[in-house]
Amino acid sequence: MKAVSFFKQRYPLLGILLAAIAGILLSSFLGPGWCLVAGVLCVSLLLLLFHKQGGICWAVTLVIFALLHLWNWNVSPARSLADDLIREINGVSVQGVIIGEPRLSHSGLATFPLRLEEVRGLEGEKIITKAPLTVQVRWSGALPFYGDRVVFQGTAVRPAPPRNPGEMDYRRWLSRHGIYTRIEVDPSIPGIIQSGGHGSALMAFAIRSRQRMEEILSIDLAGAAEVRGAIDGICLGVTEHAPEGFTDDFRFTGTMHLFAVSGLHVGMLAVILWFALKAVRIPRVWAVILTIPSLFFYVLVTGMKMGSIRSATMASILLIGISLFRRSPLLNTLAAAAFLQLALNTNDLFSAGWQFSYSVVFAIIVVAPGIESWLIRFHEPDPFLPAKLITTRERWGFRAWHHVAGLAAVSASAWIGAILPTLAYFHLISFSAFGANLLAVPLAFLVISLGALSLVTGMFSSWIAGAFNNANWLITKLLLLIVQGSAMMPGGHWFVGPSAPASPTMTMLDLHGSSCSIIRDGSEFILINAGKKRDAGATILPCLESMGANSIRSCLITKVDASHLGGLPVLSKELHVSDVLVASPTHGSAMGKSLLSSLKSRLVLPGKLISLSRRVSAEVLKTGDDALPVIRIMIGDSRILILPSGDQEIISSLSSVPDDSLHAEVLVLPLGGAEFVSTLALITRIAPKAVISQISPFKRNEVLSLEWEQLLGSKGITLYRQDRSGAVFMGSGPGSPSIRPYLSLEKDHSLSLGHP
Repeated sequence: MKAVSFFKQRYPLLGILLAAIAGILLSSFLGPGWCLVAGVLCVSLLLLLFHKQGGICWAVTLVIFALLHLWNWNVSPARSLADDLIREINGVSVQGVIIGEPRLSHSGLATFPLRLEEVRGLEGEKIITKAPLTVQVRWSGALPFYGDRVVFQGTAVRPAPPRNPGEMDYRRWLSRHGIYTRIEVDPSIPGIIQSGGHGSALMAFAIRSRQRMEEILSIDLAGAAEVRGAIDGICLGVTEHAPEGFTDDFRFTGTMHLFAVSGLHVGMLAVILWFALKAVRIPRVWAVILTIPSLFFYVLVTGMKMGSIRSATMASILLIGISLFRRSPLLNTLAAAAFLQLALNTNDLFSAGWQFSYSVVFAIIVVAPGIESWLIRFHEPDPFLPAKLITTRERWGFRAWHHVAGLAAVSASAWIGAILPTLAYFHLISFSAFGANLLAVPLAFLVISLGALSLVTGMFSSWIAGAFNNANWLITKLLLLIVQGSAMMPGGHWFVGPSAPASPTMTMLDLHGSSCSIIRDGSEFILINAGKKRDAGATILPCLESMGANSIRSCLITKVDASHLGGLPVLSKELHVSDVLVASPTHGSAMGKSLLSSLKSRLVLPGKLISLSRRVSAEVLKTGDDALPVIRIMIGDSRILILPSGDQEIISSLSSVPDDSLHAEVLVLPLGGAEFVSTLALITRIAPKAVISQISPFKRNEVLSLEWEQLLGSKGITLYRQDRSGAVFMGSGPGSPSIRPYLSLEKDHSLSLGHP
């Protein structure tokens, strides 16, 4: 009966929301032009057929949101400004007001959004714009605060696109927030803070309040960085101070939402405030008046996350309805909150936070009641049994089961609602999420409750706040044990990628001087080197996860140093590495050798063919005793030769190697600083169809000469510079193996590799 009554209800705002989403999608995918006009006209005419159900309103909404998104995305003035600023190659002089909290990077430089007041060119000092548009600034100088007016000279650059598969597209993320330009302040002329207090007084107060809250929540927790990071993350959504890799277990168990201040947190706070106000007998209307501003201030303090804005809006609508004795259906309330957010910023539709928040809550509203009623049937009183015959113990048991069934239904439906966004953004299915959330969510409620008590008492007594923090330490420690235990369950989470290609493929990542290549042979994955430690978390792991890797069969290390081996401990912590092979343990750094000693590895003998997987093998060529190892990899029918450098010592050591052993379709060789005659002679012996050159922008002698492209082109060899191409994909199909750059900066996007 509940399902029937649910579908019989009217949800007028749901149709309006769907029309708004349709208008945004049409505008985004068709772009400005006649295609958009035709698409909007066709869909509007289709909607008008349902004029009795509200088709006219839907059609008007679709047209308005299509035009609104066209302005926000395609013809935004900030996009035109980006083109104008890039043309100022000598730099610009900027004055503006900081409209976001500055974030410090590991290098000590601050980054923040800036609302422009005036931009002038350095040549002729012409005024480029005085429009209040937003840019991102990479600051050099004294650390500013929100609302400060700053003046500086800098160079405008476009945010860099991702250079490897799996990396976050930071450029697109900024553009969805209306930022198309980053201005880097000249370090030789540090920026100047002219004055402060030009931003919103409420926002400045919220930032200072959050900083004070962090101080209170850390009282008596100085030696517990992990617990402190969890409390700050759950209560305030702050994870900047958490230990490295701390959030991985939460991500694997589907409990990462505990750190992204979301609807769960706002809902918990609303419940705490509501019962606290009712406990002191505040009238219903005044309780609503006090609760709603408190919720939105919490949203402001915690960074205005999508989920928290959605939840605060929904809670406000529900509370207003309660005060007026008019309750709105939850699905209608959800649609109203979504519509208001999209009306303020149509780009929110493409935000992961927006999609996660609304898909999860939609599933809870639609699916949870059915699951709850199904679970209650397993333990409910016999309907033919008189209520007087039910004992007090049995009555408490039925009530407890009702609560468990409700919590289980919400957890299961939230897991169902999060499946598609989790697959799309994290390539992950977490089977342990249901059980972990069932236990973690009540504990998170206690963490927030104790955190609220600590914050209230911390305003007048550090001793009492410390007592609550110590109690919170115990609850948080239990929460961490549950999450970590769930993450360790075999098969608790599974990465899902695209279907495996018919033949093996190799992806050579662009790591700015470090080395790591990923070979995929069906469901098996092989690594050639593991990059630096920072590369593992930022680039290698995301790439492996996007491919659906859940284990590494083999990892071949060609040189024992931080650039080739440093990321292996980080990788092996998340993915099981079955076999570690070392080509030359004598060559490398002291740190690399120390790291290698802590790993179980085996030596690869020169001249011996090693099987890395069913269709992939490798061979260390026999060169001089003291020479760095030269590796030839056979991927299906393709051969890839990897040279550590173009030094004369390496070239001389290959003089005794037969030409048949050197021949390869693809040559991986850093050409920066290589001598032309001898290196070109070696390339002629190898006879590749393509050369891939790794380039480190931080090493002066690795800058690639422009003559190499012309020299190799005259021999029919295509050069792929990784400073232009990014990562490089290599296929090994039986007919025509191919190579393709990740970035579309090369003239040829693919290359067929012939075989002799």
